[in-house]
Amino acid sequence: MRVRQFSYLLTTGAICLLLGACGSDDGQEPKKEPEKGTDMIPCTLTVIDIRQGDDLHGANYSYFVRYRVHVPGKPDREGSREPVLNAIQVAQIVAVSKNYPCQVSRSDPDQMKINWDKPLTASPSPTPK
Repeated sequence: MRVRQFSYLLTTGAICLLLGACGSDDGQEPKKEPEKGTDMIPCTLTVIDIRQGDDLHGANYSYFVRYRVHVPGKPDREGSREPVLNAIQVAQIVAVSKNYPCQVSRSDPDQMKINWDKPLTASPSPTPK
């Protein structure tokens, strides 16, 4: 009985390591959101809520993400979107950090790039309203 449990754990661990090392690449290029020239400014995104969506893209699901965006010197802004995330990115959001670096357009606050692969360790300081 112990040998069977050990081999199961060993197999599960090996699969997790392979997924972490190789990612879950479905052969498609990641979708890039268009930039609006050089009017992108750094910001911090804090995930408020995340729920799995119904859309499956290759091996990755879409997730409904509610968030708060912090731009230094400006009031925080809340929003939502439905990005396609892989299992490792979702695990980071749930277990590692709810804070991520981003860039937002000065002219169009809905135009934003989020770096889901680089979780931040500290939360941003809220800007007084």
